[in-house]
Amino acid sequence: MNRPMLDRYRNSEFLQYMKDVLELVNTKDVATLQLVKERDALQNIALEMDNLFQQEQGSGITQELIELDTRRDKAFMGIKGLLETHEHHYDDTMQSAASRLLYNMNTFGTNIPRLNYQAETAVIDSMLSDWETQTDLSTAITTLAMTDWVAELKTANEAFNNRFLARVSESAASTATSFTTMRDDSTNTYRVLVAHIEAHATLGSDVAHQNLANEISELAKQYNVSVNARFNSSNTSEVPSEEETSSE
Repeated sequence: MNRPMLDRYRNSEFLQYMKDVLELVNTKDVATLQLVKERDALQNIALEMDNLFQQEQGSGITQELIELDTRRDKAFMGIKGLLETHEHHYDDTMQSAASRLLYNMNTFGTNIPRLNYQAETAVIDSMLSDWETQTDLSTAITTLAMTDWVAELKTANEAFNNRFLARVSESAASTATSFTTMRDDSTNTYRVLVAHIEAHATLGSDVAHQNLANEISELAKQYNVSVNARFNSSNTSEVPSEEETSSE
C-alpha cells in the first residue's frame, strides 16, 4: 500500500488529503466495515484543523504579510531585471557597475524570492548591507541611478519583517492549539484508521475493506507524485518554498 509522505505536504495539502480520505471512507458502509470509531476520530480532528486553518488564513496580519512579500519581491525582481539589462549597456562603466551588483546578488542565491519568509528577509538584509558598506557596490548603485529602487526594497523588507514579528507575537498570545500539533495528532489518528482497514482486509472476507485500502493507496500515490514534483523542482532551484519549511 502506498504511504503518503505527510511530512512533505503543505498545510493545505495535508488538510485536503485527510478530507479526501474521509470522503473515500464515507462512501462505504462504515458501520458494517467496523470503522465508525476510527472514522469519527479522524473526522473530528480534521474538522478542528479545518477551523484553525480558516482562522489563520483569515488573519489580517497574514494577508498583510502576503501583500508585503509581493511588494518586496516586485522590488527585488525589478532591480534584478535592471541589472541584467544594464549588463548589455553600450557604456562600459554602466555595464561594469551592473555586473558587480549582479554578481554580489547571485552569491546569495539564484531565486531569492522563492525562499521562505524568514530566509528571504535575512538574505535581502545581508545583500543590502553589502551594497551600503562596500564602496564599489554603493558607487555602482549611484552610477546606475538605482538609489530609489534600493530604498524601496529596503523599506519593503523592513516593513515585512516588522509585520512578521507582529504575527509571531499574535501566535504566541493565542491559546489555540497549533496547526503543527494538530498535524501530529491527525497523522497518528490517520494511521490507526488505515491499520484497521488493512487488518480487516487481511483477516476478513469482505472485499470492501481491500477496495477501500486500494483507493486510499491510490490517493496517497497521486498526492505523492504532486509533492515529489514540487520537491524536486525546489531542490533544482536550491531554495525551499515557504510552506515547505514552516507549519504555520
